[in-house]
Amino acid sequence: MKGAIIFCSMMILSSCAPTKELHRPLLNRSAEEVIEAVNAYRSTISTFEGKGSISVESPSFANSASFELWLKKPDSARVDIEGPFGIRVASALFAGNNYVFYNSFKNEVMTGDLRSEDLPMVMNIRIKPEDLIDTFSGARSFLSGETHPDSFIIGDGAYTLFFRHENSATRYAVDGRTLRITRVDHLDSTGAVWSEEQFDFDRRDDGTPVPQSIRLNYEGRQSSLSLYYDIVRVNDPVAPMTLSVPADARRVTKQ
Repeated sequence: MKGAIIFCSMMILSSCAPTKELHRPLLNRSAEEVIEAVNAYRSTISTFEGKGSISVESPSFANSASFELWLKKPDSARVDIEGPFGIRVASALFAGNNYVFYNSFKNEVMTGDLRSEDLPMVMNIRIKPEDLIDTFSGARSFLSGETHPDSFIIGDGAYTLFFRHENSATRYAVDGRTLRITRVDHLDSTGAVWSEEQFDFDRRDDGTPVPQSIRLNYEGRQSSLSLYYDIVRVNDPVAPMTLSVPADARRVTKQ
């Protein structure tokens, strides 16, 4: 009986409270707590697999296709690009600072260093090797030196943190409910945004947020890359990160 009374009381109190308040995130965390919560998530991911569509735009190339992506910590990633009828047209393997890019349509292979400037045009997106897995798994985090923001704003269901660096600045938007970074703006010394990262999340049945789309936009290079996930698997076993290239594949340099 006592349990029933408590239950009914809770129902009455719930019905009296404004419905809008039930869905509003409680933004009561400090900047340090937000940073800690965001950074803690990345350590929970060891592997990541995603399937969906990819769109790449640059001054000399624009196209979209289906893709399958595998990520494995600490620093390995592979992506297969499929054209019509499920035909694989290209594959890329990232391991440490090195990459292999194979165009199966042309039977051409290109290898190099992710830190160099000789990436093929379709890969004209600058991501630090150590950020590769976190970016594409939606586990974007703060840099090690970003512990105390120069400004901290709370509003519109999100936290906004701004960090000044020596010749640049970074602005983060963190969703107040999921505590995931949803946007990163990179600014130059004049305060102009030269690149953007955008992350949209969906929720599983158990309420766990998973990435739904990721967009990287580089204003200075007039390049962008967008991923739209249809299927996401986190911490499932993945096959060894290898990429087989035919012996007769023609080796090329930057296109």
